[in-house]
Amino acid sequence: MILKFLTDAMLGKLTRFLRIFGYDTVYANDLEETFGLRPVPDDMLLEYAIKTDRIIITRDYPFFKKASKNSVFLEGEGVYNYLGQLKDKLNLNYNFSMEKAKCSICNAILSKILNKELIKNEVQPETFKFHDTFFQCENPSCKKIFWEGTHINDIIKKMIDKRL
Repeated sequence: MILKFLTDAMLGKLTRFLRIFGYDTVYANDLEETFGLRPVPDDMLLEYAIKTDRIIITRDYPFFKKASKNSVFLEGEGVYNYLGQLKDKLNLNYNFSMEKAKCSICNAILSKILNKELIKNEVQPETFKFHDTFFQCENPSCKKIFWEGTHINDIIKKMIDKRL
């Protein structure tokens, strides 16, 4: 079974991390345009999560209780704390691979760029010089470019230090 998530508005950083690790994760704030409401009410988020077969991840206890078996309640603070709770509660695996990562901005699929010359003018010269492998978001309104930079190594090191 492939797990898909809906994260509430308090969990933007966690949303990005889950996407980096390849989890299909919709962020509540990203649905504001879809529903034409800001913020999107909990009832609408719950209905969306059920329709799209997503587990709600929240720090909002009343929302958690309302969503019951379709949700996970996170306690405390900090993205690494939350990742640890999700690992314990859902048995999540945090093995990083650019090939499996989702766009951290919009959750779309990333495609490997076969000829890096095509994106030469879209990344910093130093980035282009020191990296050979790039990926691009397939969402036509996003098209963000990614590479395995030092920030990924920093995230992985912190996760190892915290035994995640």
